[in-house]
Amino acid sequence: MVQAPITVRLVELNDVKHAATATTVVNNAYRAEGGWTTEKDIVGGQRCSEKDMTEFITESGKPNTLLFAFEGDVVVGTVQIQPSHESPKEAEVGLFSVSPLHQSRGIGGKLVRQALSEMSVLGFDTAVMHVLENRPELLSWYKKLGFLETGERIPFVWPEMLKVKDIHFLTLKKPLEK
Repeated sequence: MVQAPITVRLVELNDVKHAATATTVVNNAYRAEGGWTTEKDIVGGQRCSEKDMTEFITESGKPNTLLFAFEGDVVVGTVQIQPSHESPKEAEVGLFSVSPLHQSRGIGGKLVRQALSEMSVLGFDTAVMHVLENRPELLSWYKKLGFLETGERIPFVWPEMLKVKDIHFLTLKKPLEK
């Protein structure tokens, strides 16, 4: 079977029709069985709701920017650019997910590279990523993309969702090319 090419683009208002699929992609990537990015044994609950996704789509660019990866006309990945609260020149990579059925095909790298490019266009000079400290395989993958550990360790945002107590995020940063 021939697979449709993967395209990554900024969401548009009419992409609200993809909200349910995009929500499933995010929740499956973070919380379901399968896929090498799952956190199901570390964190419980949904990563995002369909209501959240609808708001991310309809409010994209105010202040966050959302991108989807499509295989044909089906959403298979997401990434969100979120301006940092610490520095006006930094933006965070968030809501990064690839459907477990589509992982290990280069889609994640394509999503991150497109997000980094868009960050640069938006005037940011540094990309920030927060990764659970007990995920060495993810840390290694982000380092291959040029992210470096800063030494900063911050508490998990929703501690009530943790299945493993006292887990923190490590902060990674990458200077953006102009």
